[in-house]
Amino acid sequence: MSRAEGQIFERVRISRKRVIPLPGEVMVEAGDRVHPGDLIARAETVPGDPYIVDLQNELGVRLTPEKVSEVMLKRVGDRVLGQEPLARTEVGPFREVREARSPVDGVVEFISHAYARVLVREDAQKAAPVVILNVARKLDVAPALIRAFMRYREGDEVRQGAILADAPGGLGVEYCYAPATGVIERICTRTGTVTIVRPSKSAQVDAYIEGTVKEIYPEKGALVETTAAYVQGVFGLGFENHGPLRVVARDPSETLDAEDITPDLAGAVVVGGARVTLEAMRKALHEGVAGIVSGGADMEDLVSLLGRDIVVGITGQEEVDLTVVLTEGFGSMPMAEDVFEFLRAAEGRTVSVNGSTQVRAGVVRPEIILPLEDDEPADPLEDLLARREAEKGEPTVGAKVRIVRNPKFGRWGTVVSVPSEPVRFETEALLPAAEVELDDGSRVFVPLANLEVF
Repeated sequence: MSRAEGQIFERVRISRKRVIPLPGEVMVEAGDRVHPGDLIARAETVPGDPYIVDLQNELGVRLTPEKVSEVMLKRVGDRVLGQEPLARTEVGPFREVREARSPVDGVVEFISHAYARVLVREDAQKAAPVVILNVARKLDVAPALIRAFMRYREGDEVRQGAILADAPGGLGVEYCYAPATGVIERICTRTGTVTIVRPSKSAQVDAYIEGTVKEIYPEKGALVETTAAYVQGVFGLGFENHGPLRVVARDPSETLDAEDITPDLAGAVVVGGARVTLEAMRKALHEGVAGIVSGGADMEDLVSLLGRDIVVGITGQEEVDLTVVLTEGFGSMPMAEDVFEFLRAAEGRTVSVNGSTQVRAGVVRPEIILPLEDDEPADPLEDLLARREAEKGEPTVGAKVRIVRNPKFGRWGTVVSVPSEPVRFETEALLPAAEVELDDGSRVFVPLANLEVF
C-alpha cells in the first residue's frame, strides 16, 4: 500500500454526532439538508457561581468554630437544593428554631469554621439568568429605605460576594452580600428587593460537514451523515473549520510562504506543498484563512505560532483561529503526489478540516472531508479505517512505516531489520524494536510500539 493509498478514501459514508454539553434548543429536524456552518443546537448558559452563606447573619447568633460544627447539617461535597437547610440552631427561652438555607441548587464546596461561612457552588445547569434578593428582609429594614443602605446603584456591575448593602443590627453591622456576579438592574423600594442580571454565555454546535440530518437527540443535537471523499493527515493543530479549497502550490515540493497568502484567501482552506513557513501561518491568521493543508512544517514554527510547547500526543484544542493539517510529517516533506493531485482536482469546492490528533489510545487523525454531489451507497468510514489497521500487521523488513512518538514523530522510513532480541534505548528501557532507514538516509532504532505500518 502506498502512502497515498493509506490516506485517501474516494467514497465513504461519514457520520458525525453534533451535540452541545448542556440541554438546549435543537435547530434542525430529521431529513434536513445542512451545510458546514449551519447551526444544529444552541443553549444560553449561566456559569455556576459560588454562593457564600453567612451563618451568623442567617441564624442571628454568634458562632464559635466548635459551634459551627454543631449547627451544620451538611458536609463538604454534599449536594443541596435551593432553600434546603444547611445549618440549624435553637435560640431564646422558647427555643426558636432558626435555619440557614442554601440560596441555590448546588454542592457544598467549603465550610469556614473560623468565619462561620459556607460556600455553595451553584449547579450550572440550573443557574437562573436573573437573581432577585430581598435586601430589606436580610437587613431587617423598611423596603422604602433600602437605597440608603445600598453600596451600589442601578447599572453598576457587582461581583459575587461583594457587600451589596449594610445596616446596623443587633450583633453590630449586618451585611447583605451579592449572591451572584452581574449588573444591578433594579432596586425596588416597594418590595425591598434588588434584581441582578447575570452574564450568560452561549453554547452552540454547527453541522461541520455538508450532509443530511439522520437522527435527532432531543435538547442536545443531531447526527449528520454525508457521502464524501476523505483524506487522512499525519499531524494537525486547531479544531474544526471549513471553506472553499484553494490550491496555491504549483507542485507538491513547493514551500508555502507569506507572499503566497493573499487577502482573497480569507475563509479558504489553502493547499501548499512540502512545507508551510511560520510567516505564512501568521499571515494566514491575519488574513482570516480557515485552514492550511501542507506536506510538512517545522515543529519549532508550530510552537512559535502557538506561543507554547505542543503536546504531541493530543492536539485540536489550541486557541488558534487556523486549522493546520500536515499530510506527511515534520520538516520539509513533499506532499504525496496522489494526495496533491486529488486536492487540486477539488479546487473551489467546500471542504471541512479538523486538526485534532491523538496518537495514543483511541487514535485520532487530522482530516479533510470533501462531500460528494451524490448519495450513492458507500461503506462507513469507521469500518474502512478499522480494516486498514487490521491489515497493517507488524513491521517487517521492507515495510513503509511512520514514527508516531517523539523524538522522531512524523518521520517516514523503511524497515531495514527487525532484531530478534530487544534493543536497549537511552532511557535504559529494553524494548522490541526495528531498525528504520529514514527518508534522509539516516538509520535509527525505533520501538515497535512507536511505528505505524503503511
